[in-house]
Amino acid sequence: MTEKDFDIQVRNLLQNAQEPVSPKVWEGVQAALDKPARVIPLRFWGYACALAAAAAVVLFVLIKPAAPVVEPEHSNPSIFMSEASGETVPQTEIVPTQEETPVQLVQLPRRQPRLMAQAEPAAPAVEEEAPVAEEAPVVEQAPALEEEAPVSALIPEQKAQENDQALLNQMAFEEEKASRPAAGGFSVLAFGNIQSTQRGGIRGDFHRYGAPALNAGVGIINESPEVSFSLPFSVGLGVQFNLNQRWALGTGIRYTNLQRTFVGDFKGEGFYLAQTDIDNQQHWLGVPLNVYYNFVNTSRWRIHAFAGGSAEWLLDNHFLIHSSPSDIHHHLKGEHTQWSGAVGLGVEFKITPFLGLYVDPSFRYFFNTDLQPRSLRTIQPLRFDVEAGLRFSIGK
Repeated sequence: MTEKDFDIQVRNLLQNAQEPVSPKVWEGVQAALDKPARVIPLRFWGYACALAAAAAVVLFVLIKPAAPVVEPEHSNPSIFMSEASGETVPQTEIVPTQEETPVQLVQLPRRQPRLMAQAEPAAPAVEEEAPVAEEAPVVEQAPALEEEAPVSALIPEQKAQENDQALLNQMAFEEEKASRPAAGGFSVLAFGNIQSTQRGGIRGDFHRYGAPALNAGVGIINESPEVSFSLPFSVGLGVQFNLNQRWALGTGIRYTNLQRTFVGDFKGEGFYLAQTDIDNQQHWLGVPLNVYYNFVNTSRWRIHAFAGGSAEWLLDNHFLIHSSPSDIHHHLKGEHTQWSGAVGLGVEFKITPFLGLYVDPSFRYFFNTDLQPRSLRTIQPLRFDVEAGLRFSIGK
């Protein structure tokens, strides 16, 4: 049988068990209930109050404090042993002056002396003033320490607040610094450039070339007004050096393609073509140099203005003369550098801290166009350009 089964059987056996109460017990309970309550007369309380007052008067007379101890004028000082520290503290005596009474009360220490010993006769009262003067600074320093305690208790809390504020300032500075290019960093740009095809005033007659442009008797003799201009475009790579948080210097290399179609006369070796369709394609290579100023430079946006110029060289001036039975290809080289200047505004959206998409619209003017082969630039030197590309920031 387990312990649990044994407990269950014992509980079943004692479930209805009870002990009968003796009749004497019930008689005692009934007698206590039938007994009338005891009433204390009022005069008894009066006697008790009078007795308590008399006892208080007797107690006051017996414990009344004794008269203060009077010492003679030249009594010897007593030495008391301090219960707490165990050091001997000389009892101070007040020397009466001429105006004071010859007898003065002795000032006792705050603690109740435990032991009293008779000391040897001390020096005169005048020499005893030195210990009193030496103890004065000790008594005055106690309140100063108590007053400085709350101030010193606040120092850790103030230091904690200062450390928290310094940490917040450092975090804000690091976030602002990370959102802007650091001085000395640089960016690599991949861009494209498109220009409008609006033409200025074009002469209605043929453009006639002189003898030096015929390339020893071979070349374009006459050009009619252009039939159409293709959209000029440029592609290139650039780099920007951040001089500081506001200023940057940019340069790079840029390829430009210009195309046009016209009707003209072509003279070859031993033949002559009149009023034929000619396609002209010019390939330019340039080096821009721009100065940038950032108005806004945050973690997401960069708004800037720029100004600068570029120098371009004509790599190939290609003419395709449509003829029968086959087309003719004629190539010329440039002789003069093409100079231009530009001003504009730009905006950049930073996709990541290291990659941004930018658009730089600008006005560009081309100089010395009378020395260059005929193109859209020579017809209308002032052009509106829109440069767009990607900017890779390096050297944060």
